[in-house]
Amino acid sequence: MSIINIVPADTSACSHYRLLQQARLLQLKGLDITISPAGKFRAMSQVDTIYTQRLCNTKLLQQILDFKKATGVRVIVDYDDLVWKDERGTIPDYNWCSKKIDLQENTEGMTAYLDEVADLITCSTDQLKSALSKFVSADKIHVIPNMLSYEEWGFNRFNNLPDKNIFYFAGSDTHFSNTDKLKGDFSDGLIRYLTDKPLIVKNRAPWFFNDPVQIQWSTLNRYARDLYKESAGCRFILAPLAENFFNTCKSDLKYLEAAAVGRVALVSDFEGSPYANAHPYQKIPVNATYKEIEFIVQRANENYKEILKHQWTYLNDRWLDNHLDEYIKILGLETK
Repeated sequence: MSIINIVPADTSACSHYRLLQQARLLQLKGLDITISPAGKFRAMSQVDTIYTQRLCNTKLLQQILDFKKATGVRVIVDYDDLVWKDERGTIPDYNWCSKKIDLQENTEGMTAYLDEVADLITCSTDQLKSALSKFVSADKIHVIPNMLSYEEWGFNRFNNLPDKNIFYFAGSDTHFSNTDKLKGDFSDGLIRYLTDKPLIVKNRAPWFFNDPVQIQWSTLNRYARDLYKESAGCRFILAPLAENFFNTCKSDLKYLEAAAVGRVALVSDFEGSPYANAHPYQKIPVNATYKEIEFIVQRANENYKEILKHQWTYLNDRWLDNHLDEYIKILGLETK
């Protein structure tokens, strides 16, 4: 019987969607799982597997390697973002994480130790697997896409739609920089189009928006319900991304959220975009002009129900509850 200890990196949404919601559902399925406080690796006599995330810098990797040698524990590491240097690109300047994270140190640490530390690696996208393959062999890396749980996101989708185009943005301030006045993932055409449109922004509003309605950020235990309620008066949820390698490594989580709350997402379209499989009528090319975006929004309105159906079909293949057996198989675990 495998006994697994989940060690999240922090208390953010990344830990929630990649480890913690999985831990809860796998516990209900009969697996022996313990959850440690964020970043706390503890020697427990019966634990034989540790599942953690974002092991990058040299000091931490050395510590985990020593821990592994002392305990004989199996180590599985998950990655959901490009937090090291890659010859194809790295964290863009408008993302404040580029100033907080020592990317060179992470790259050196992963190069030196990751293959010895990690018995198995999971990641959220194929592009991340490609980027991780510079450190370990590809057959050690398994892609497990981001998913939603019924418990949090199983809403009634048939709520009334407003007649007026109202736009909703719930992305964090990693998508732009108010400090450096960088537009980030928002193109000039999209900013111009949204200038005179009703707009709701969750948490911190980008500096270039003209007096949007601002809504307080939600704790993780309320986020799904709040998003459902707050977007109920909107027709569109914005999910913009700039064309860069970092964003090709990102997941389609915002698309899944829009599908769950029953609102059409407007997504950026470029080669390698995580939204490649979105409905063609909801895609906005990254260099689209005001007039082109105006046409795209009008066409999306005319085909709204068709797009919603496409999103719902897409989401129905990404309910976490239906993929637990895949976790059990990939992680080499057993049920009682």
